[in-house]
Amino acid sequence: MKCFAELAANGREALIERDPARLARLIDTNFDTRRNIYQLPRWQVDMVETARRCGASAKFAGSGGAILGTYDREAMFANVRASLAGIGSRTIKPQVT
Repeated sequence: MKCFAELAANGREALIERDPARLARLIDTNFDTRRNIYQLPRWQVDMVETARRCGASAKFAGSGGAILGTYDREAMFANVRASLAGIGSRTIKPQVT
């Protein structure tokens, strides 16, 4: 759990410092760490791997079946959306103000 706390603290710093590349790495590290701790359901891994194949970062937002991640271009987001739809997943883009 200490590892996840450190990832969260570092993620907060990345947000404050507006460092999207660092945030993306931390998001990926979070999921990779979780995946190494225990066996995840295939559908969870498929969602994350599908987004990552498009170049996005991805991890689970919690235990409810949603993932979150970052992307760096609208074309990448469109590719993520289409690819996730191909495996039966919906994609939303929150508006942060």
